[in-house]
Amino acid sequence: MLSDSLPKFKRPPVIETVLGVQFDLLTEFKSAHLGAFWKRLGAEWPNLTDAPALLPQFEKFEEGNRWTIESGPRITIGQDLNLRVKIRNARDDRMLQVQNGRFHYNWLGKGGSQYPRYKVVRPEFDRLLDEFKAFLSDEVLGEPKGNQWEVTYVNHIPQGTVWDNANEWGEVFRCAATLPVTAGDAHLTSLGGEWHYDIEPKLGRLHVRIQHGRKRSDRGPDLLIVTLTARGPLHDDESGSNALSEGLDLGRDTIVRAFHDLTSEKAHEYWGEIHDSM
Repeated sequence: MLSDSLPKFKRPPVIETVLGVQFDLLTEFKSAHLGAFWKRLGAEWPNLTDAPALLPQFEKFEEGNRWTIESGPRITIGQDLNLRVKIRNARDDRMLQVQNGRFHYNWLGKGGSQYPRYKVVRPEFDRLLDEFKAFLSDEVLGEPKGNQWEVTYVNHIPQGTVWDNANEWGEVFRCAATLPVTAGDAHLTSLGGEWHYDIEPKLGRLHVRIQHGRKRSDRGPDLLIVTLTARGPLHDDESGSNALSEGLDLGRDTIVRAFHDLTSEKAHEYWGEIHDSM
């Protein structure tokens, strides 16, 4: 269920989101089926590129696993499992990533475009996933049995907005995201770190990564890149698509609340936090 009480910003720094489901491998699925599915999508999705397949990942909560991301076995039955396709729409602001075992849907911020919000993107994901399931059914390839839900938000915080130099990195976050700007005679020029949180009670995990980088063009400003990924298991029960829906909603809610809690009031003011009247 979507929450109505999440933090909101007029100008959120999010530049990409991903909604996804990982499913058990389909034994009859071949690389040719990826091309056939692309053709089925029609003229709205004209752009196709190949990419290496993503390895399976599972969030486990057994004693000893702790927060470690567990990669699945490297299955090497032929070469069909090593391919992922990225399918972009004509406006280049949406992307599908499909492989045997994964179905992901990206919103891509282009030229400073505003995030259309989860209530818009989520039904788009649902519709395309239904189309993929219909394709699998028509081709007699089986029903994709989901085993993990996943949500990712990527945020760019450029230099010249809520920070101007390394001395101010600590003012962007509430947490101790950086080490001291001086260490002996050395001066801090870059940073990177990861934090991992359990979503209780054993519903999933939130992975937070903060990096210092730059846009692909060297002429662009330096950035603080904040990537939040929430991922959790889909259990073998009768809930089916309801479990995936609830997982995606949980992931989105967890990410939005976490980003607000991790960032400073100074940053919230710059992004135009919306305070709903009571």
